Amino acid sequence: MGLVQTLKDVVLTTTFDRMLKWARKNSLWPMPFGTACCAIEFMATLASRYDMARFGAEVLRFSPRQSDLLIVGGRVCVKQMPVLLKIYEQMPEPKWVISMGACASCGGVFDTYTMIQGIDQFIPVDVYIPGCPPTPEAVLDGLMKIQEKIARS
Repeated sequence: MGLVQTLKDVVLTTTFDRMLKWARKNSLWPMPFGTACCAIEFMATLASRYDMARFGAEVLRFSPRQSDLLIVGGRVCVKQMPVLLKIYEQMPEPKWVISMGACASCGGVFDTYTMIQGIDQFIPVDVYIPGCPPTPEAVLDGLMKIQEKIARS
């Protein structure tokens, strides 16, 4: 061993594209759009027991211009949809969307004229998290699926 090191021991080589994907994957800045009980479960995911920060998504941003991950959880009514669209449009590229819970994904039990029956009718969704409301473990699984998608892109 000693003081002699080879160049292979000291230098790490990669492509800029792979390094950029690694950085994006491990430093997501989520913006929560929580309207009901899913928002409470999302708060539990951020707390110390589940600690979403260990996946690199600790910095919550409540400004769409500083976010790259939109997490929509809960019921979205017809009057809220223009607000959600505006938020999505203001997010810089690349951006990803998680539909959290049955209500955001398909309307849940609220099959009425006032509720959106799935946000994917208006904005593209990358990952769906099932449940009513989904558990914090499911939210973390959805976050890991987004990270896998970023790594594959």
